[in-house]
Amino acid sequence: MSRSGAVLRVCRSAVATGLAVLVAGCATGLESLPLPAPGGAGGDRISLTAVFSNALNLPAKAKVKLNGADIGDVETIRAKNFAAYVTMRISAGVPLRAGTTAELRSATPLGDVFVAIKPDPHAAADAPLLRDGDTIAMNSTSAAATVEDVLSSATLLINGGAIRRLVTIVNGAGSAVGGRGEKVAALLEHSNALISRLNARSAQIVGALRSTSDLTAALSARQKTLNEAIAAAGPGIGTIKANTRQLADLVDAVARVSNQLNRFPSMKGTDTRSMIADLNRLSATFNEISVDPALQLNRFNWLNELWISAAKGPNLAAAADIAQLALGSLPDKNWPGDPAFHGPDGTDWHAMIGSLRYEWNLLLSRIYGPEHLPR
Repeated sequence: MSRSGAVLRVCRSAVATGLAVLVAGCATGLESLPLPAPGGAGGDRISLTAVFSNALNLPAKAKVKLNGADIGDVETIRAKNFAAYVTMRISAGVPLRAGTTAELRSATPLGDVFVAIKPDPHAAADAPLLRDGDTIAMNSTSAAATVEDVLSSATLLINGGAIRRLVTIVNGAGSAVGGRGEKVAALLEHSNALISRLNARSAQIVGALRSTSDLTAALSARQKTLNEAIAAAGPGIGTIKANTRQLADLVDAVARVSNQLNRFPSMKGTDTRSMIADLNRLSATFNEISVDPALQLNRFNWLNELWISAAKGPNLAAAADIAQLALGSLPDKNWPGDPAFHGPDGTDWHAMIGSLRYEWNLLLSRIYGPEHLPR
């Protein structure tokens, strides 16, 4: 046998041996092959523990995410004092400060549950970092809804009558609006017009609100002055409160006097005008006379001559010519007498008393009303 044939025989034997070993290894089964963890990060890692009220459906080696990025995985889950203690291995290069919270979430209702880490958005810049072995308390964690909760809620929604009631409400609304759709359309149109007007006057509304704000600020700035004014007015208000009855009586008396002055009639009682109205009218007439440019005092001056002539000396004297004079029934040669005229007697006295009594009764009736007249 040549040297090349021997080499070929040795190579074939090596290949056959390798295939036999490979086939023997496959015979052990897939369950013996190691599976990669569902999440994780390389490099230095720290251990953090989060306490949840329950950790149902949270698998071992579940992902730990921060803003959607994998930063670690769940190492162990143990129960203690009716709480779930979840220990996580997190990359040491992720800065997590005090106030960080943890939630159990799932990407889909039936998907795998993972731990979502959420930093505190209001944490101070100098807040301490979480160290290896720290714990996130239960008041900073929340558990995700389990599959059972999702299915029970869906069952309650479908079988509990919520959808049926929604259909009933929609049908009832349609029945209520049925035949009156134009009114609903008009209502919507008016509402749209109102909103458009408010939008068009938004500047005025903003100005009114700004003015109100300025007024409120001014009142707030002068609150001390207002308090002092109210405190100073306190005694006066107390005095008014203590004399409320007297003030009411005074106002009532003034009202009665005003009413009587308004009802005070002319002496004959033939009209309803009051004395105040007559005085106002008389004053207005005097004012018109005083400003009248065509006013002449010739007749008044002629009358002044008579008064001056009558009062020239220390005594009053007058001269008069009586052209015609008739004394009752006694005639003169130029004027006949009045046969109905007579001298004073007892009938005239009774007539005068009756006339005065009549005028007095008229005055009383105008002041107090006809029901107060003597019977």
